[in-house]
Amino acid sequence: MKIVQKMILGAFSLAAVLGSTAAAADLSGWAVSGYQSASEAGLVSYSVVSNNLKDSITREEFCELAMNLYKKLTNEDIPVPAGSPFKDTNSVAVAQAYNYGIVNGTDDNTFTPDRLVTREEMAKMLISTLTASEVQINIADGADTTYVDAFTDGSDVSAWAMSSVNTALNYELMTGVTDYTLEPLQATSREQAIVSVNRSYSKFSSGIDIETDIPEIVLPESGTTITDKTFEVQWTQTNDTEGYHVIIKDAKAKAVYLKDVESNKITLSNNDLPNGDYSITVGAVLRDGSEIYSLPVDFTYSYKNNKTQPSTSKTAPTIKPTSSNPTIQSMLDLADSLQGTPYVWGGTTTNGFDCSGFVQYIYSKNGYSLTRTTYTQWDNDGVFVSKSNLKPGDLVYFGSGNSPSHVGMYVGDGMMIHSPRTGDVIKYTTIESGYYEDCYLGAKRIIVD
Repeated sequence: MKIVQKMILGAFSLAAVLGSTAAAADLSGWAVSGYQSASEAGLVSYSVVSNNLKDSITREEFCELAMNLYKKLTNEDIPVPAGSPFKDTNSVAVAQAYNYGIVNGTDDNTFTPDRLVTREEMAKMLISTLTASEVQINIADGADTTYVDAFTDGSDVSAWAMSSVNTALNYELMTGVTDYTLEPLQATSREQAIVSVNRSYSKFSSGIDIETDIPEIVLPESGTTITDKTFEVQWTQTNDTEGYHVIIKDAKAKAVYLKDVESNKITLSNNDLPNGDYSITVGAVLRDGSEIYSLPVDFTYSYKNNKTQPSTSKTAPTIKPTSSNPTIQSMLDLADSLQGTPYVWGGTTTNGFDCSGFVQYIYSKNGYSLTRTTYTQWDNDGVFVSKSNLKPGDLVYFGSGNSPSHVGMYVGDGMMIHSPRTGDVIKYTTIESGYYEDCYLGAKRIIVD
């Protein structure tokens, strides 16, 4: 797929994003567009993409993103330093970022590369990168708290970071965690960092058109279930490429297969992967050293002769789910009637739903107001209930860490009804095997008897 990118490669339509799967366990729906633009622009790096994108980013990893941003903004060939100024890392990106005044050590000769980056530290490094790149940016005075004051926890911003945080908020390089909270001391996730770097590029790039071949995975197709012992992964070739990174993650977003290849295909078998749900991402390593990444494609590997993981999947209920509570019964009936409705990212109507839009619709039609997104429902709606105490009508959440990326409505007998992902439809699915068993986070009860 050849894409002409201008400014933020933002001419690339959201419709194209929605038509792609991008349903990997470690990529939140809100981050898909920014991740794609950053990947296509060469702003991300292998060490970041090959890890769980919802987990916190380290100082060394953020330096790689910062230097990618600097290179794209300045179009400079950045010299490789003769050595590292720090005893605890040999990272070229860290040394470059230090030489350009983007980062400092944690003391005279240590960098502490694995320490996590807080949100205020991210703002500081972003603004330092933009300053080093000599873009036209108005840096807020350290005493100015105009934008920070809009948040109830704005006073938590450290004095040394105030100017950078206020500037980043002004230019919308970062936003609040909610409408009211900034959480400046909270660790920054990799996907948050990628999106903020992409916003920085979109605001301050020169606007020069860049024509780029993006690797596009053609095999397996999105949502495929593979039952053969041996199968092929194939993607479109990219011009001026030295090779490719192949990254396969399991349902918990853990990288289980990492390989560098020169051609545009590889062959895998049950010796490489056990049965399970996976996502594949392919990165092209260009001759100028930059990397561009495909969107993830999801597939299920279910080799029937693999005795180590017998199938325990269930099918849809043979009878309609029931509840003694008439309101919950009304919700179960409405949900059942919507089987086959297509998944639409951001959808909240009977023309198509995403996962949180579906459960919000079911509850709203029965007199209950839910917040819009999976994670706001998790944080704000109902009360938590244990898995052993689930009742029909409860909302069940799935994801990694403590960050849900999917929600369904429990209907009883270990089953839920949900709107799974792009290319799929509202249907019943078991929560007792596969991805939904492995990545079950918890449940919320909205209607308390």
